[in-house]
Amino acid sequence: MATINVLFAGVGGQGIVTASDILAEAALAAGWGVKKAETHGMAQRGGGVTSHVRLDPAGEVHSPLIPEGQADYLVALEMLEGLRSLWMLKDGGVVLADSRKIAPSGAHRGDAKYPDDAEATLAARGAVVAATEEATRLGDARAANSVLLGMLATRLDIPEEAWQAAFGKCLKPKAAEVNWQAFLAGKAMA
Repeated sequence: MATINVLFAGVGGQGIVTASDILAEAALAAGWGVKKAETHGMAQRGGGVTSHVRLDPAGEVHSPLIPEGQADYLVALEMLEGLRSLWMLKDGGVVLADSRKIAPSGAHRGDAKYPDDAEATLAARGAVVAATEEATRLGDARAANSVLLGMLATRLDIPEEAWQAAFGKCLKPKAAEVNWQAFLAGKAMA
């Protein structure tokens, strides 16, 4: 099997790096080869954050960065950041996005407007779901990334035990439990 490329996109504070860490740890626990890299924009000020995760069941991953137009999956925790990263998705690649909107700073001043067609554009390439709402219902809005990871998990041949171990390794026990429930909810939503 060829390398699987997963690009995570969102805004600082949404758990982009944590989600990519969990995916990487789950793949490692399953014996896969993994490489990852992050880009932190003005993350502490609500700027864009992306994380590249490259996986291969055969262990043959040669670079941490996904080549342009080669992402198999785009996991977007915010729709505008998802739109900004669509160019990285290959033909036939799949979007898994949260329906959450975080207006860019220019929108607050009246300089910019959130795109009206964001949800439809992303949904045309995959699924847009209310991940933040589902995570909030489960007890922690910050677990929206785990809802999307659950959806992604249905498309990857990584055993559930490997995922559970990754949640335990990457998160504190209290956070691991609510995030695990969010992960299972995401699997059910898929």
